[in-house]
Amino acid sequence: MRESACALTLVFALGAIASACSSNSSSSDDPNTSQAVGQNQPGAAGAGGAGAAPGSDLGEPWAPDDRTVRPSPGCATGNAMPAVGVQMLETGGALGEYIITLPPQYQSDPSVPRPLAFVFHGANNTEVSCRGGGNCGGVADALEGNSIVVYPKSFGTQWTGAERDQNVAWWDDLLTFTEANYCVDMRRVYAVGTSSGAHFSNILACRRGDKLLAVVPAAGERLEKDNCVGRVAALVIHGVDDDINHVPFEKGQQARDDYARLNGCTMSTVPDLATTHAEVRAARDSMISTHECVDYQGCTAGLPVRWCEHSEPGYDGSTHGFPIFGGPEAWSFVSAL
Repeated sequence: MRESACALTLVFALGAIASACSSNSSSSDDPNTSQAVGQNQPGAAGAGGAGAAPGSDLGEPWAPDDRTVRPSPGCATGNAMPAVGVQMLETGGALGEYIITLPPQYQSDPSVPRPLAFVFHGANNTEVSCRGGGNCGGVADALEGNSIVVYPKSFGTQWTGAERDQNVAWWDDLLTFTEANYCVDMRRVYAVGTSSGAHFSNILACRRGDKLLAVVPAAGERLEKDNCVGRVAALVIHGVDDDINHVPFEKGQQARDDYARLNGCTMSTVPDLATTHAEVRAARDSMISTHECVDYQGCTAGLPVRWCEHSEPGYDGSTHGFPIFGGPEAWSFVSAL
């Protein structure tokens, strides 16, 4: 991040912003239009596409199972009252908007490194609607009590359109600023996203996998697979009746399989994947909301892959969106790493 970057606390109330953004109610994505934009540009040396062999040198700064606490520069300040709420940060000559929250225990001991979560909203939504539960249901309740949580607003109406590279640079600046001004465990940075935000989480897993511990994409796909840097633990969530108007179920399956291959997993799961899918499919056919998760076996130490499929209603009669169980499931997955 450039030295001129600065944070400006907005003085108007969060509720006013929510009102101004209330027209952003749709979260549908068109993956066919977003795929053609922005090839990944890794931020560190190393290369490995979707077929990279397990154990390949992907520019990982630490062994995948190394969980040594890595205090960020902000831990040295011991600032018990850093800025919270709606903020702005200069990035690329523009001002990016975001919300940041701190876990309750932060003020009592501001020198203890905390996990850092980035939560990415869906297309045509905002950081305000996401945190409010509009398209990131259950995330705030599950994560804010345990992690520093940052909800950025995308440049453009989605994360992966024409502004894709600008959004990656925006995340780079925001990560650097947060680590410099808050006490973060740099080894426990993770990304959660829904729809377009899930695509973006997958993009960061490829471009910036050397800076992330884990990703939790819900209703997303992997738009970039070449020249990836680092590997991440992955919890992949998808609705069984997500459709072509949003993000087809098969795209989530492909992302899941990519992570399993990258992370050296076998194709064996516990419980059995076929049985799990049949149960969720039957629940959806009966209009019953449920979810089931499986864990891939034999993964490289520190790089687990978990798959959850669900029948919860979402947008336009489909199961597209971030399910209610996703927030607690995300924290359960990350906290176990």
